[in-house]
Amino acid sequence: MRILTIVLLLAFAPISGQAQQTITGKIVDELGLPIYLASVTLESSKNVVHTDYDGNFSLTSEQDFHWKISISSAGYKTESFFVLSHGNAGEIILEYGDELRELLINEELPPQSSDKQEGSH
Repeated sequence: MRILTIVLLLAFAPISGQAQQTITGKIVDELGLPIYLASVTLESSKNVVHTDYDGNFSLTSEQDFHWKISISSAGYKTESFFVLSHGNAGEIILEYGDELRELLINEELPPQSSDKQEGSH
């Protein structure tokens, strides 16, 4: 009976011994502001996480390293990176997409007030 127990434990050891790999990081925009709900996807898998309110994420997988991750968020250009080992990826900066960049440029212009134009006549 004891030998059967040892054999069973050894047979299942590789399954339970699979290590999970984890990376963490922070997603920010070009101004250094955190991006909320950006998607961080481990390519060739269905593993997706989203950033929290402060732009932080933690992605865990049993897949061995040499990951390719994609980071995307509405209004920003999608970025892809290779991850070679676990740890902190630091801050990852997403560039503004063309639509968001145009919106930001247009919003920086002072609005034309119709009151000023009527009062000058």
